[in-house]
Order: sequence, then C-alpha cells, then structure tokens
Amino acid sequence: MPKNYGALYNVLGWGDPYFAVNAEGHLSVNPHGLKTMPGEEIDIHSVIKDALKKPTNGNKSKPQFPMILRFPDVLNNRLETLHDAFHGAIGNTRYGNGSKSYYQGVFPIKVNHNKAVVQDMVAFGAAPEHKWKYGLEAGSKPELLIAISCLTKADNSDTDISKRPYLVCNGYKDADYISLALSARAMGLNVIIVLEMEEELDIVTREYNTLKAQLGDKAKDFKPALGVRAKLLTKIPGHFGSTAGKHGKFGLLAEQIYDVAQKLDDEGNLSWLHLLHFHIGSMIPTTDIVYNAASEAAGIYCRLVNEKGAPMTTLDCGGGLGVDYDGTRSGSSDMSVAYGIQEYASSIVQAVRLKCAYQDPPVPVPVLCTESGRAMASHHSMIILEALSAIPEPQDEDTSETLLSKIQDLHAKHPGTRAPAPAVMSNGAASGARAGIYSHAAELKKHGIEMYKLGKKLGKRVVGDDAGAIYNYHMNLSIFSLVPDFWGIGQLFPMMPVSRLNEEPTLKGTLVDITCDSDGKMEKFIGGGETLPLHKLESSEPEKAGGYYVAALLSGAYQEALSCKHNLFSGPTIVRVEAIEGGGYNIVSVDLGPTAEEIIPTMRYDVEEDIVKVIKDYATKEGVWEAMQPPMTTGLTTMPYLNDYNAPATVVPFP
Repeated sequence: MPKNYGALYNVLGWGDPYFAVNAEGHLSVNPHGLKTMPGEEIDIHSVIKDALKKPTNGNKSKPQFPMILRFPDVLNNRLETLHDAFHGAIGNTRYGNGSKSYYQGVFPIKVNHNKAVVQDMVAFGAAPEHKWKYGLEAGSKPELLIAISCLTKADNSDTDISKRPYLVCNGYKDADYISLALSARAMGLNVIIVLEMEEELDIVTREYNTLKAQLGDKAKDFKPALGVRAKLLTKIPGHFGSTAGKHGKFGLLAEQIYDVAQKLDDEGNLSWLHLLHFHIGSMIPTTDIVYNAASEAAGIYCRLVNEKGAPMTTLDCGGGLGVDYDGTRSGSSDMSVAYGIQEYASSIVQAVRLKCAYQDPPVPVPVLCTESGRAMASHHSMIILEALSAIPEPQDEDTSETLLSKIQDLHAKHPGTRAPAPAVMSNGAASGARAGIYSHAAELKKHGIEMYKLGKKLGKRVVGDDAGAIYNYHMNLSIFSLVPDFWGIGQLFPMMPVSRLNEEPTLKGTLVDITCDSDGKMEKFIGGGETLPLHKLESSEPEKAGGYYVAALLSGAYQEALSCKHNLFSGPTIVRVEAIEGGGYNIVSVDLGPTAEEIIPTMRYDVEEDIVKVIKDYATKEGVWEAMQPPMTTGLTTMPYLNDYNAPATVVPFP
C-alpha cells in the first residue's frame, strides 16, 4: 500500500474532521464532517479538473487560476456543530430549563461579504429541519443593506419580533445608519442597535421620533430595541487582543452603561434596552478566558436587571471562537486555540448560568448570542494555486560560520540596554534627555533589524546545507489579493499539494507570487517551517502532468473581504461544489474572477473612453490597430492572472 505523506502537513491536526488524504494520494473533503459516510468524500484534484472543463460568463470564457473552491455543505455542518454545542450545553446544565430557544447566533458579514456565503448562512439557519433562527451582524451601512435584504428571506413567522433572527447593528453610527436600522425594525425584522458611544442614544431618540411621526398610526406598536457594548477588563494576549480592555476602541465601561440605562429610564424609554454585547478579540486562546469574559459581562447584565430594572433579554458574547490553523491545540499562539466548539459553548453557558443564579435575587438567564464568523466560515473554502515554475535559490556566498560570525560581531557592537535617565532640572534638559532616549531606541532598532535579517539568512543557509537547494515555486497568485492576512498580520494558513501525496515530496519550497513586490513571497508555514515540502514539477505541459496545485486551506474567513487590488490582480475564479447524497458531487457554478475591464473602472477610469478609444485612435494612426485589437480585447475580458501558461519542468540547482 502506498505511503500517505499527509502527516508532513499535519492534516489530521488542523483538518479533522473535514480534510484528509485519500487512497489516490489526493487531498479530499468530508463535506458533512463527522457525519460523512464512506464514499461521500470529495476528491479535490477531480473537482479542479472538472471545473476547468466548465465554461463561465455565459459560455464566453474558460476558468482561470487562481480559484476558490467553496463547499456549502461544510458551512452547513459548521453551523450545525455550533448549534449542537450550545444546545447540548444548555440541555446538560438545564440553562433556561434546557430550552433550545436560549441560543440564537449571528454571522458577522464582515468576515465574508460574498453573496453566496451570506445567503447560505441565512438559508441554513432558516431551514425547517433546523429552525436555528440564525441571524446576521452588520457594522456599516452597506453591510446593513445586505443584511436587511437577506433576512427578509429568513423565518420571520413568529408573532413575537424578539424571537425572530437577530440583526445586530454594531460599529459607529450616524443618523443615516440609525434611520435605516429603525426602518428595518419597523418592517418587522428583529433589529437591535448596539450603542458604541453614549451620544448614539440621542441620535436613536431623534430618528425614532422622526420615523414615528412619518409612520403615523402604523407606528403604534413600533419601538426600538437597543443593546450596549461593554468594555470588559478581561483581555486576551497577542495581536487579536490589542483593541480590547478598558482602553479598547469600542464600547462603554460598566459605569457608563449604567448611566445609559439611567438616562433611558429618565426619558421613559428603559423598555428599549434588551441586549448587552461584548467582544474581547478574535481567536480567544483558552476557555478560562472565555469563561472569565462571559462571567464579567453577565455580572453587568445582572446589575442592569436588579439595580436598574432594565428588561434585558439577551447577552451577546461577540466573536472570538478560534480556529486551530496549525493543528497544535495551543493556547499560546495566534495561530491556534486550546479548545473546540463544544468546550467554548460549555464555558459560556456555565459562566452565565452561575453568575445569574448567585445574584440576590437570582436573575433569569438571558438568551445567548455569539458572533462566531471566523470559526463558521474558515473551513468551507480553499484557495487553489497553480504552480508555474520551480527555480532553486542561488546559494549565499557566506557560509553558516561567516553569517554566525557577523551576528556575533553585531551583538558585540550592540548599544547597551540601559537608556540615560531623563533629567528633570528644566524643560530644556528633559527635552534633551528625551531626544537621547529616542536616538538610543533608533539605534537598538537598527541593530535588531540587521541581526534579524542575518538570522533569517543563517536559518536558510543551515537548511540548505542540510537538505540541498531551496526552490522558489512561482505561483499564479497575488498574496495581497488572495491571502492578505499573511502579508498584513503574519497569519499562517495550512498549505499542501492537492495531489501526489502518496509520493514523497523531496524539495523544500517557498511560494513566490507574480506581483511586482518583494513582499509577495511565502517563506513561513505552520509548524515553524521556512519551507514547504513540495514535489518536482514533471512536465512543461501541465495538461500532460495533470497540473501541480497547492491548496491554502481554512481560508474562508476575511481573505475575500480584505483582498486588495495590488497590481490590479483582484479576485479569483469561484467554484461552488455541492455534495450528492450517497456519494459524488455537483459543480453548481464556476464564476470567473473580475476581468481587467471590471477592475480598471474601480480606479475611476472609463474603459471605453480612457482605454479602448485612446489606444484605438493611436494604434490606427500608427497603422497597427488590426494587430493591437485582439490582444487588447483578450486582456480586457480575462482575469489579470497568467493564462495558458506552460510551466517548465523543475530547474536543476545552480552549481
């Protein structure tokens, strides 16, 4: 039996229960997670080959790389897992007498704005077999318009508007935003406006009175539903906790929240206040932090009920449910979390239940809401990258010993770590001391950067000495458009070849994109590696070799939303793949990514006037229009990425 090399990429660590390597040595998807039956696995290499045969854009174009494969069945399973976890914890602890109605989640649209993803979230949540009442969260006016449109198709049949799917309105708001949200509430959607600042309450009151006068008799039973965002003292470490705590960007401190409740009471509008919201950051690393945050927030919730008399109904625990990108179950890394969905749900349920029970008098437990976007969307799509060539990096002239000597020499010259104490004799003297400290810090930074660069070269040199050349695999992608989190915050995604995984990958590779930017390179991977195990490219004719593709997985959250237009490369082809019950799959759609004629206008050019006409006139004057027209038309009507590129076989190492 051929050996399976999936372990080299820790597939079972980050991929379980959705990804595996099958008997053919291909990456495969279990579309229903643990409920996937034998024979229902989907072979990714087969999907790619089938997708390439399907025409796009009304049969006018053929698919191009890069592409995103989207698996809505995985999305549905993630939602099912989330709801099963909360409903199980609620039932096991008799939270709210074990009623499933005590959990209603929402999907933050900012995580993935794609129409299919948002509509899938609402459709799966409204399915008769689920009745999850899964809602949406919006943080801007465009997102709010999308949410309103999508939630009109949700299950809004309950006569009690508060039991319909939530539309949670977060972020800073102006009068237009609040007027839109209140109008959606008047339509019958369960819109809850979450106050980020005390001043927003005045805007709500003013816009409500205006809308009420406009509606006349129709406004008889219409009232706003408000929430307040709390700045908790509980924080998380690392990059994702930088905007939380009492100095956080959003929300109100506990005393300010009580002031808002008092103001509402003084104005006779305390009945508007229903929800308390908090968010301590994405990727919460451990369940003890989850528990502490939920307990702290529940304490504020209980005080609003017992001391302020607020008719609270809901505790919105925000986002933070993490994704184990590297498969290590570590609580000390931005790339991992030390728990699963079940432990996360149990921590919240238990913390809130106990906090409410220990009040005097006890407080009825709230409906629990979470805004788990990353954990819901990450697994359902992957980016497929096409390898164009594999070229060995030239060896450094410096030996390992030379590089180490340079680092040691820099260290010896490194300025001392003790900065001069600031003088306090006069303003001038103190100012001079501050300038000295700044100069000292700049020198430290300069030496540190030089040592870091040399250290990277030394690390590569040691790897090269040990295992031969490092190959730059040129990939048909823009890192800035496809995986912007890698470039922006150093986020690592699991990456691996799609095929030949029953064959040992003998080359150590880095991934280089086709942008004109030196940052367009991947040389950090999960597990701490600076290279990725890859195979030798076998043919200069991809159709004969079957193509060599690398998948970037767990990439369904934020990457599409954050993608930029560096070099005007823009987005990929998107392929929607649905599982067939009993086995097999159906490629529902293959949508070509934005073409050049779609991207160029986003930079305020008129394609016809500023591009086509200008080029045509000049080319006609020079007598070359007949030669210019075909490639210009092709360039405008295809994706900007490389097209029909014949990849050479792997180049041999330099001597």
